[in-house]
Amino acid sequence: MILTKLHLENFKKYTTFEIELTEGLIGIIGKNGSGKSTLFEAILFALYGELKNRKYKEVLRNASASDKDAVLVKLDFEFENTTYQVVRAFRGKALSASAKFYKNGTLMTTGAKEVTHAIIKLIKMSKEAFLHTLFASQKELMSLSILKNEERKKMIRRLLGLEKIDFVENELILTLRELKKEISTVAEMLLSEEEIKSKNESIQQIKDKTALIVKDTEVLEKEILALKSQEVLVKKELATFVTIKEHRQKTHSELELLEKDKKANIQNQNRCERELNILEAKAKELHAKKDVKKEYEVLNLKLKEQEKLKNFHLQKEGLQKEQVQLRVQYQKYKNDIKSLEHACAGYEQMRLKEKEFKTTLAVLLKEITRLKGIEQQLRSELSAENRIVEDTKKKIKNIKTLGRQSPCPTCTRALLDAYDQVIDSLESIVKTTTEEKIDKIKVKVHNTQTALEKAEIEQKKLEKSLQEISQSLTLIQSKQKDLERAKEAFVTVREQGTANNEALKALEGHVYDEKVHISLLRAMETLKIQYEHVLRLEAELKREADLKAEWRRFKEALKVLDEQLKNKQEAYQNIHYDEKEHQVAQKALETLQQSKEEKLDQLNRLKIQIARYDGEIKTLQNDFKQNEIGLAKVQKKKDDMQDYEKIKVSLGAFKTRLNAKVAPRISEIASQMYASITKGKYQYIEVSNDFDFYIYDEGAKYPIERFSGGEVDLANLVLRIAISKTLGELNGASRIGFLAFDEVFGSQDESRRMQILEAFHLIKEQYRQIFLISHEMEIKEMFERVIEL
Repeated sequence: MILTKLHLENFKKYTTFEIELTEGLIGIIGKNGSGKSTLFEAILFALYGELKNRKYKEVLRNASASDKDAVLVKLDFEFENTTYQVVRAFRGKALSASAKFYKNGTLMTTGAKEVTHAIIKLIKMSKEAFLHTLFASQKELMSLSILKNEERKKMIRRLLGLEKIDFVENELILTLRELKKEISTVAEMLLSEEEIKSKNESIQQIKDKTALIVKDTEVLEKEILALKSQEVLVKKELATFVTIKEHRQKTHSELELLEKDKKANIQNQNRCERELNILEAKAKELHAKKDVKKEYEVLNLKLKEQEKLKNFHLQKEGLQKEQVQLRVQYQKYKNDIKSLEHACAGYEQMRLKEKEFKTTLAVLLKEITRLKGIEQQLRSELSAENRIVEDTKKKIKNIKTLGRQSPCPTCTRALLDAYDQVIDSLESIVKTTTEEKIDKIKVKVHNTQTALEKAEIEQKKLEKSLQEISQSLTLIQSKQKDLERAKEAFVTVREQGTANNEALKALEGHVYDEKVHISLLRAMETLKIQYEHVLRLEAELKREADLKAEWRRFKEALKVLDEQLKNKQEAYQNIHYDEKEHQVAQKALETLQQSKEEKLDQLNRLKIQIARYDGEIKTLQNDFKQNEIGLAKVQKKKDDMQDYEKIKVSLGAFKTRLNAKVAPRISEIASQMYASITKGKYQYIEVSNDFDFYIYDEGAKYPIERFSGGEVDLANLVLRIAISKTLGELNGASRIGFLAFDEVFGSQDESRRMQILEAFHLIKEQYRQIFLISHEMEIKEMFERVIEL
């Protein structure tokens, strides 16, 4: 895997950045805060969608970028003679992630998680393995010799991924311990042999008792069956008695009903005869008053004519009063129209003026928006530059407080002779940023604010004038609506007056006399009483035919009832029922049922006892079942323990073999490099299986702590390179063609730096790209290619 190109937009400190990456020993040189380490953070982010720290979103976007600006990273690389490109982006205020993965220019997959999965599948390395294998920092190199034994061993095991095996081994121990506890707990609950024997004896005793009770239940069931047979016979006899009794009662009820119907018929027939006699007398009265109806109808026609004349008279009076009011309204609307037409003059000129003001105001508002955007952008730039100044001042203060022993802000080594140089460099950054950037930005902010204030004053004037014109236009529009309504009302009044005049002419021929009308009303009141009495007589006489038919129906029905009554009396006399015999049969049934219920109670008590014994047997049998389940659980957990013990032994053997393979391989690689760098002075670096480090000097083995700082630095470097190479072999990363080291030079002198570079030249054949990050500007001539930031 070779990196070929990196493109950044709004990523951390970079607004836009692109670089072509070649092969060879490449130096990435720049002052503190120039963004050297950010380039490799971008490479890690492109491949895996994450930084070292997972909580990265809040620091990802450039401080000068807005929420609308996307954070974009593009990485091109070659792998097994094939070109690939991965593109990752964050967009919007919430920084929503997206990603694309191309192979030879063809889109292979999209989506943040999908792209990460595709890259891991391609290069066969997770993020952690990628970091531990291909990246190393000065702090990590120093830890190899500075940390205490146990802490150093933990760090190396973490780099090699061996802590995962330790974790699994500890989990196995905890699981085995828990299984032993569970087996002990379940075993305490199992039945002893004496308990099993006792429970079996109890089951047999209960079964013997149950057998005796079953015999008693069989006897009772036979006796109950005999009583039920007798009960059926007695019930049949009782049913016969009940049937006869019910039939006799029913016949008696029907007889009484027929007698009531006969009596009612006689009464209805007599009523019809009385009502017919009354109607005969009313027919004679109606004949005597036959002329009243004709007189009433003639008088009613005369009254209707008078009512019609009265309505014409009232209508004429109403029209005359309305005409007077219409004349007043006619003159009022005429005057209103004239006044409103005068008030609406000049409307179009005012509308044109309003349009001009709106156009001017729109142009001014665009200018204000533009100025505000410029001001916001300038303030953002000013804030970013101020942060740089504040951070740099804090570094200067910390360094001055600690003096020449202060650690370098980048490599963490003591500054010593480089103290004055670092202070001057940092103060130069503060001065340059303040004079060349912050002061210029402040002038631009002031000029922008002045222009913005003038524009906002002009905006207020325009808005005030526009408001006054709008109020005047609103008033005229209101009066225009009043004018339209006045014209419509004027036309309506004029048309209504013309229609009223025509109606008055049509009513002139109708004359109404109130005295004649009142005289006719009084005559009608006198005659109306007699007329209504005649109508009632006519209505009542209409019932005469129905009454005669009803009288005939009652007469015929009475004959039928007499015949039915005679037949029903004969049938009642022929029904024979003995009440005493019925009571004797009822008592016999009650005696049988009582005896049956007593025996059923005895049978139920016996069955309850049998059920109780069955429950006791089931409880005892369930104890045996639970005991069997417990035995099975114990056996299963014992089997699990045996399996876990086998896994533990296998894992221990695997760990031993792995340690035996890894440590010698690291020793082999580190020894070759160290012997070459030290010109044969030190022939061998030993890495024990417990990851203790020893250097052989003239055939004797010494701990790494015995040697001087420069020798230890070189030893740390070759050991870290050896660890990376071993990790690559373990992870299947032999196809990964680059390494990256951050600040490995520290404050080394010229000869040490050359030795370190010589170590990297030794592994150039195995890694086509080696990136070295440093803030030491004077070493850039030592590299085949330099990327200066």
